[in-house]
Amino acid sequence: MGLKNKVLEYLENDSEMYVSGQQLADELKVSRTAIWKAISELRKEGALIKAVTNKGYYLVRESQKLSLESLKKELNEFNVYYFDEIDSTNSFCKKVEPSDMKKNTIVVASHQSNGRGRRGRAFISPEGGIYFSLLINSHNNNDDNLLITSIASVAIVRAIKKVCDIDCKIKWVNDIYINDKKVCGILTEGVIDMEVGRIKSMVVGIGINFSTPIEQFPEDIRDIVTSIYKNEQAIPNNVNRTLLVKEIVTEIYSIWENLPNKAFLNEYREKSNVIGKNVIIYNKDNSSQTGFAKDINDKAHLIVELDDNTEIELGTGEVTLRVTK
Repeated sequence: MGLKNKVLEYLENDSEMYVSGQQLADELKVSRTAIWKAISELRKEGALIKAVTNKGYYLVRESQKLSLESLKKELNEFNVYYFDEIDSTNSFCKKVEPSDMKKNTIVVASHQSNGRGRRGRAFISPEGGIYFSLLINSHNNNDDNLLITSIASVAIVRAIKKVCDIDCKIKWVNDIYINDKKVCGILTEGVIDMEVGRIKSMVVGIGINFSTPIEQFPEDIRDIVTSIYKNEQAIPNNVNRTLLVKEIVTEIYSIWENLPNKAFLNEYREKSNVIGKNVIIYNKDNSSQTGFAKDINDKAHLIVELDDNTEIELGTGEVTLRVTK
């Protein structure tokens, strides 16, 4: 464990009182200068640490910084990997050794240099976001496995409401919106067991704009994206990234373990910002169609009535969808 994470852990454990720099130095067997440098690094990364002369350092709120230690503490039943920066949490998740598959795995990062979205698109992953992937062992049939994106969508909406007290909507099939702007994307990928021809595990990648200032996004998408909080200073005292990750994971597994009744699909429909609206469907061959989104069925497929009054059923990986005003 690096020094700055040791300092953070110490301050978290003594969150009700000030801790002097000398006490930290003595406990961690480093110099006062090293402690000061570690505190400076933690502040840059989002930890709000107050310093008072003759008192010491105080963690003003629960740390906003993700760390391996905080994640392991909250997700102790998982194999946990944490990176300040990684190319793609999904890519790493798919490389986990079989010996690690006895427990479900989560890979978390504060920044992705090569995040991926659906159909090979880049997923912009600036600092201030939360990026993580779950490797879920599957014992379900392939049709049920394909519901995992919808499951994750409902779980994220529930968790953001519980932790942040903010209402979200779901844009079929894999985006979460706040006030008509995208705040989260989901990319799910199946790992096939070639011997039996079925999905043996799934990788669920989730990218959330948590506290990324709008200036961190490319200019061409600034009018269509948002963050849960506009910057680090806007995060309430009782909210932190680790808690949100934990709640999302908890909700995903709660739904997954009760999948046969598919009751979550009612919530998926209720939170939809697509049903009842006109849509444009962009197909893989670059053709497009227009119609009216009527419903979402029990396979999480979107039912669309086209302009010629014919009705089609859209599977989750077939098209890109745009809602029209």
